[in-house]
Amino acid sequence: MQENELKAFIKQNSHLIFQYINKELLKEIGVMSPNFFVRLVDEFFKKEDKRIYCDNLTPDTLGYFSLAEILGEAKQAFPFFRKDTLTLDYIFKDAKVYFNHVKFSIKDNTFSIYLIQTKAGVSTLEEEIIKYSKQFPMKTTGLEEFISKNSDNVLDESSKKLKEDIEKIL
Repeated sequence: MQENELKAFIKQNSHLIFQYINKELLKEIGVMSPNFFVRLVDEFFKKEDKRIYCDNLTPDTLGYFSLAEILGEAKQAFPFFRKDTLTLDYIFKDAKVYFNHVKFSIKDNTFSIYLIQTKAGVSTLEEEIIKYSKQFPMKTTGLEEFISKNSDNVLDESSKKLKEDIEKIL
């Protein structure tokens, strides 16, 4: 999908894409906040040195690819994951291991989350130990069906704000 087509689709359906990400893509992982979704979209389209290009992106895979693109190599610190960003409660409960960073990646059609422990005070990749990983087959269809089923729903205040915020940045 071309970047301008993708932006138009996101503008028109942002609140439904956000709902789809939480209800379908992240349902076994955690929950993304609306403000964090806006931030991911903003950072994805502003990023000049993208590893993942719009040509490889579909609205169905936007959630996965934006996490992998924006947060993937950054190796976010554990405290970053909270209610106002992206909670990963289901993963954290399942893991039951000590870790201090989370990393996301995509290989083929698999979305992976790694819980990483780094040597105390060192955050170099050479020192990381993967304490837990979980792979999810990427859901690459279903968004259009979700949108058609839910497009007549009345927008609540949170959805209106999300839609306005996305329109401002795109």
